[in-house]
Order: sequence, then structure tokens, then C-alpha cells
Amino acid sequence: MKANKYLVLLFVIGLISVGSGQTSDAILDIRIYLSTNGVYTDGSFQAAVVVSLKDPWHINSANPADEFSIATQLRFPESDQWEIMDIYYPSHTMKTFAFFDEALAVYEGEIVIVITGKLSSGVSGSVQLSGALFYQGCNDQLCLPPRETAFSLEIPILADSEPVIFQNEPYFENIDIPAEASSDTFDVTDSFTRKGILITFLLIFLGGLGLNLTPCVYPLIPVTVSYFGGQTAGKSGKRLLMAILYVLGIAIVNSALGTLAALAGGLLGAFMTNPLVLIAIAGILIALSLSMFGVYEFGVPSFLMNLCGGSRTGYIGALVMGLTMGIVAAPCIGPFVIGLLTYIASTGNPFIGFSMFFTLSMGLGLPFIFLAFFSSKIDSLPRSGEWMVGVRIIFGLILVGMALYFVHPLITEKIYGILFPLYVIGSGIYLLLFNKSGENARGFTFFKKIVTIVAIILGTWLIKPESAPAEKMAWQPYQQDVYESAVTSGKPVIIDFYADWCIPCKEMDKLTFTDPGVISLAGQFHLLKVDLTSSASPEVIQLKNQFDIKGVPTILFIDRKGREITALRTLGLEKPEPFIVKMNKTLSRN
Repeated sequence: MKANKYLVLLFVIGLISVGSGQTSDAILDIRIYLSTNGVYTDGSFQAAVVVSLKDPWHINSANPADEFSIATQLRFPESDQWEIMDIYYPSHTMKTFAFFDEALAVYEGEIVIVITGKLSSGVSGSVQLSGALFYQGCNDQLCLPPRETAFSLEIPILADSEPVIFQNEPYFENIDIPAEASSDTFDVTDSFTRKGILITFLLIFLGGLGLNLTPCVYPLIPVTVSYFGGQTAGKSGKRLLMAILYVLGIAIVNSALGTLAALAGGLLGAFMTNPLVLIAIAGILIALSLSMFGVYEFGVPSFLMNLCGGSRTGYIGALVMGLTMGIVAAPCIGPFVIGLLTYIASTGNPFIGFSMFFTLSMGLGLPFIFLAFFSSKIDSLPRSGEWMVGVRIIFGLILVGMALYFVHPLITEKIYGILFPLYVIGSGIYLLLFNKSGENARGFTFFKKIVTIVAIILGTWLIKPESAPAEKMAWQPYQQDVYESAVTSGKPVIIDFYADWCIPCKEMDKLTFTDPGVISLAGQFHLLKVDLTSSASPEVIQLKNQFDIKGVPTILFIDRKGREITALRTLGLEKPEPFIVKMNKTLSRN
């Protein structure tokens, strides 16, 4: 019966569309507005398409309630100057008309359709954005034939020195951006439902592999090369097993810490806040470096070797080293990891949690199996005895530098800013003037000189005084009364959750928060920083629960009414360009 009604509706619309003398152009007007005075090249933009319908005309919704109504659409041609990313249609109203006895989803009066897009790199001057509105106009008695009405907008291209000025705010302030439009958090429950357990675990493994692109794994690279480069080469099968055991150790510790963090609601990587842990890791690195310098031969204690049947192949040593490096990998955080933390916390199942984090960690560790395996083959290269001592000296210097890196949170930034560059310069001078190992190997001598030059230049660049202090964002320490005052002021708020041990946090401070584009917009926000270095304090625990913080860095965008725009929540390192887009979206909200 309902199908028959829709057939009647389709017939009536087709019948009354024929012979009508009214034109679609006469029933509406289209205007289009840009949210800013211009856009930087390769930057994002927002525009509002304002459609004013004359009484008594209406057009169908972009999401009609029935399958026969012709949906309203914005259509854009392909362009090499710009790309449309998203289109946000307004809510429709349900209305009954004389030609049909059921309510239809329609637009009436003035409607605002917001589009977001991105300009191509290399554009200059201005860009012409053109598009068309496809629709069918109807009133209570008749419907007009479907048609397109074209519109266009000239987008000025801003120079890098020009500020962004926001305009036409009333057209953008009530637009709700769906959370799924820009949130990258991995929904484990949805993946289990839609894709099944095997595909979900494969996606988790691939997510772990993707973590190798984040800064948190950088310290593992020189440690892996240094440790396995100093091992006595054996059969390929034994070297491969050692590499697997090393990564297995990383996976076990990282999985255990991740599961405990999810079940306890703690920060992943917060274990690194303990000074004893940092000192212990630095001590292990110094011990490894001394073995590289030939002070002694690093090996596994005899009682552990006896447990392995007297084996001196380094199996247990590789596993123990991996267990230690698992702590280093623990702070790796991002939208994907947040999804796992949320799911495990909701299920409360430690076995499922460990399995998921173990799969994630094995994905993270896969490249290190190959790195460890090929590092352990250095000794098997032809005539390696002539230059291997020199290689180990370089590895030893790298390990001492990594030890300094790990104790960084325990010393002031000013002292570290002098100590670390001086160590790098001193290492280069030592290799150039005092270390004579491997001089009979011509290829290694050339390599050693390159390392020396790079070390001296890098250390000098790190220690050089800045010509002018870099402009920085005016962050305030978070306090509840300051936050409440900022919210009631009607000004949007950005909250940065960070920790001293967080490598991506430091990268954000140096790269993103000093970017001129970010700084130019920052004056329109209240900027608050929350220090989560000491995760055991009651204040930190309360804030983590209040804002549902699973890791650092986490950055929240709060609109003018004090509501977090959850779709814009930033997890992990983010470069200036996408961060500016999120700032613009926040400013465009009411």
C-alpha cells in the first residue's frame, strides 16, 4: 500500500511538472560567502552557500525521507586549483502537501549549506570557485522540472605575511560538523561488527606498523643498531632468532603497560615520569657504550646462561634488551592507540587488551627485526676487523648521546640546551683528532670524516644563539577558575595536555606552536596548558577523568559556548597546516 502511494506521488510530480510556465530561477536566489578575507596557497577554506526560497516554494531535502523525491545537491566540477572536501547540509523540516498525504522532508525560507575545501599548491592571485545547486522546486499545488542553478566565488590568495581575518560569521556559527567527518580514532567495536575478528586484528597490526612514522620510536633506532652491531655474528638462523626475541621483549612490555593503562585509566607512557626509570635506562645505555669502547665485553650473567644450557649466543640478552626498550616504546600514542585504550577500558578484559596491544606492538616492531638482523651481520663483512673497532666507537658515542636524551626531563632546558650540543661537538672532535681506529680502511676513513663533519656542524647549529627570540603562543597554566573564566568570556579555548617526557609534545612546541600562521590565529583563543608529567597527583587524575585524556599530547578545541568540538580533538604530533584548519573551524563555530 505504501509503495502505491509513492507511485502516485511520482506520477503526480511528473504530471504537474509538465506545462508549468514558472521557471526555477524565479523561486530562489543563491549567494555564496567565504569565511575569511582570503586563503593561503595550499590552505583550507570554508564557504557558505546561502539559498533564499521565495514563498510559497520549497525544495526537497538533501536526505529525503522517501526514495522518489529528488534530493537537493551541490555539484562541483573537477579542478586543478581546488578540491571540495566536505559538504554540510542543514536540517530539513517535515511538511504535508495537498498532493500527498504523508509528510515530506523539505527546505523552506533561507537555508545555509557549508562547504569545506582545500586549495592546490602553487596557486596565486585569486581562484574562481564555481558550482551549481541541483534541485526541484515545488509549492503546495505543483512541482517544477529539476534543474541546476550555477554560482561562483572568487577566493583571494593571501601572501604569507598577510593575516587571516574572519568574516560573515553568522553564516557559519551554527554549523555542526559531524564527529565522524574528521575523527581518526579507531572504533574497535564497529570494526569487530563490520569486519570480523581477523580483519580487525590485521588492522591493529597495520596500525602498529604505522606508529613507526611517529617520533616516539626514533630512540629505538640507534639503540638497536648499537646493540646488535656489537654482537658476535653467528649463523643466520641464530641472528634472526635474536632479532625476534628483541622485538618480542618490546612487545611484551609495551603490551603490559598499554593494557594496565587502559584498565586503570592511566596515561600510556606515564611510567616514564619516574626518575628511577629514566636513570635505569640511561645506565643501561652507558653500560652498552662502555662495551662498545672495549672497557669490557657485554654479556649475559652466567646464571642466565646456565638456564639456557650454557648458550653464549645472546638470546636472553636480546630478550632483556627488548624488555628494556619496551618502556621506551610505551609513550607511542595516537588516534589508533586511543581507540584500543577506550575499547579495553570498556570491556575490562585484560586478555583481550593484551592480545590487541601485543598485535599492535608486533606491527611496531616488525621493521626492527630486519634492522637488528642486518646490524648483527656487520662482523661478517670482509676485513671487518680493520674498521669494526671504529664502528663500535661511533656506536658507543651514539649510546652516550641517547643516555643524555633520556635524562633530559631531569635537568633544566637551559642546561640540556648547552650540554647536549657540546657533547655532539666533542664527539666529532674526538673522532677527528684522537680516535685512530680503522685508518687503514679507506672507505671507513671517508665515512668517519663525514660523521665527524656532520657532528660538529649539528652541534654548532644546536648551540648557536638565536638572532631573535622566536615568537611563541601565550600559553597559561591550566587552573579551573581560569578555564571557567575563559569559557564565560565567549572566546574559544585551546587546551594542550602535555608531559615533560613526551617527545611529540616537544615537537609540537618547536614546530607547530611557533608557526607564524598558527600564532596569527592564536590571539583569538584562550590558550591553556595542562602539565600531566606527574600523573599520580589528585589534580591530574581529576583532569584526566574530566576531559577523558588517554595519552599525550592531546589538544582540545572548545567553542565559544564552552563545548568541546570532539571531531577536532588532536592526538599526537600534528603539523601547522592541519592545526590551522582546526583553529579556523573552531573560530567559525558559535
